[in-house]
Amino acid sequence: MFAAVATAGAPRTQAATQGATLGSPVTVLELFTSQGCSSCPPANRFVRELSKVDDVLALSYSVDYWDYLGWKDTFGKPEFSARQRTYGKQFGGKVYTPQMVVNGAVHSARFSDRKVRAQKLENVPEILIKAEGDDLNIQVLASQVSKKPLSIMAVRYRPGIQSVPVKRGENRGRTLTLANVVQACTEIGIIKTAGDFNKTLPELADGEALVVLVQDGKGGPILGAANYTP
Repeated sequence: MFAAVATAGAPRTQAATQGATLGSPVTVLELFTSQGCSSCPPANRFVRELSKVDDVLALSYSVDYWDYLGWKDTFGKPEFSARQRTYGKQFGGKVYTPQMVVNGAVHSARFSDRKVRAQKLENVPEILIKAEGDDLNIQVLASQVSKKPLSIMAVRYRPGIQSVPVKRGENRGRTLTLANVVQACTEIGIIKTAGDFNKTLPELADGEALVVLVQDGKGGPILGAANYTP
C-alpha cells in the first residue's frame, strides 16, 4: 500500500514495492486536438516535447467535432469536447483546435516552452492517491481555498507516444504522433469550498495512468494535481 501526496514543492518519488511512479506536477498542459485538423500537428509536436520535461504533465485530448470532415478521430470522445467547452465558458466562449490550456488558467493555440513552465501550481489542497488491492483510493484534504465549490477530476491517460496513420480528411496520408493520450475524463466529486473528499475508483486498464485534478469551480483554474503511473 502506498500513497501519492500532492503538496507544494513535493518531489517525485518511487514506490519500490510495486514499481509505481508517484508525482505532483507543478504545471499541467492540456491540449485539445483532432486527427482531422490540419493545424494540429505542430501543437502535437510541441506537447510531445514538453511531455519529456520534469514537473510538467502534458495531456492530449482528442475532440470529436471535426469527425464530419471525413476522418473519425480514433481517440475522440464527446466527453473531451465537453471538457473543452467547459473551459470555453471561462475563456469568453473561445473554443478552437489546437487549443492548449495551462493549469486551467490560460489558453492559446501556441505557447513557448518558457511561458508554459512559468505557470506554477501551489498544489493546495492536498491530494492523496492510495492503492487498495486493485483499486485506487482518492482523498482530497481541502481547507477554505476558494469561494467556489472545488471540482475533482479523474483523468485516465496512456503515458508515452502513440502514432496514428490518417487515411482521409485534412491530414490524409500523414501519420500523427501524440503524447499522453487521454482515455477518460470524469468529475468524481465536488467539495463545497472546504472539507475532505474520499472515493475509491476501479483499477486502471493495462498501460494506463491516472491524474487527479482539483479545480476552482467547473472549468476553473487547477489548484492541485497528483499523478499516479503504475
